[in-house]
Amino acid sequence: MARDLQAILKASLEQTDEGESLKAVVQMPKQPQPTVDEKRSRFAAMMSEGRAPVGAMGAALENMKGQSEAEIAALKAQIESGHTVVEIETDKIDESFVSDRMDRSDDALASLKEQIKSQGQIVPILVRPHPEIIGRYQIAFGHRRVAAAAALGIKVRAVIKDLSDEDLVIAQGQENNERLDLSYIERARFAATLEERKFTRATIMAALSVRKGDLSSLVSIATKIPADIINAIGRAPGIGRPRWLDFLALILEANGVDRAREIITKPDFLKLESDERFLTLFAKLSKKERVAPQNLPSEFSFWKDPDGRRLAKVNDTETKYTLQIDKSIDPEFGSFVFSKLDELYATYKANKQ
Repeated sequence: MARDLQAILKASLEQTDEGESLKAVVQMPKQPQPTVDEKRSRFAAMMSEGRAPVGAMGAALENMKGQSEAEIAALKAQIESGHTVVEIETDKIDESFVSDRMDRSDDALASLKEQIKSQGQIVPILVRPHPEIIGRYQIAFGHRRVAAAAALGIKVRAVIKDLSDEDLVIAQGQENNERLDLSYIERARFAATLEERKFTRATIMAALSVRKGDLSSLVSIATKIPADIINAIGRAPGIGRPRWLDFLALILEANGVDRAREIITKPDFLKLESDERFLTLFAKLSKKERVAPQNLPSEFSFWKDPDGRRLAKVNDTETKYTLQIDKSIDPEFGSFVFSKLDELYATYKANKQ
């Protein structure tokens, strides 16, 4: 057992579901080394039987060097809490009741499928017993691992845990936060969906690891920008909070929504990548549209002084009578007319009687 433990501590856990390489850095005396497949099989067997050495594996995980820290932490927590990893048929697993992604890339899924096919699934997903259907499960996190396993026709390795709705969305949100896996607008829509489902602000803030003010921005952006416009833009992974807030301001301007909807139907727009769609739409909405004057007569009326100069211009519409004094001709005449309004109005009223 000691030699097995040394081998496990020395092992390179080659793969997470995103394909990062994890390597233990524990120094051990030289001895014949098992192959990568032997080490992986040994570790997977111990995990599936629920007998992985908690203390030793915890120490090994602490010393791992890799890029997927969230998944290392998740695996460590599962080991230390004593949760057993089991294998489940993918056709018995349903998605979370709240979606957090706008686009599940076929390319990303194909890459993940190849990684699992060649290296196996090291990091299990988290599911709960389905709250409404006996014998089924609901995903907290690991949707892409389930899709990849289904495409390969294999079972998916999972930890089953009783979770309330609040526990599930917090686990789902925090796993994405740790991996920096969602774009800003995906986080915004996730927050808005949770609020629509009547989750408390405290639960939503915990799920997204944000403060109250940041949550308000997320919800405002996702609810005030029409869904069809957001869908047309896509997940826009390179666009963050400041740009989305500026975009919201443009949408809320007069004709902003109508102009945006006209742009997003153009064939050239649809050919762009998601970030480029956002930037193109932002640039076009930033150019102020010239609004045609309403209810203006085809010709203005002018009043000329005795020298024939057009000193005043009259614009008479159904709702307004506007007198404009040209100050370049006589800078003081406008003030003089204004000072005489009381007298002029009195004369006007007297003449009407």
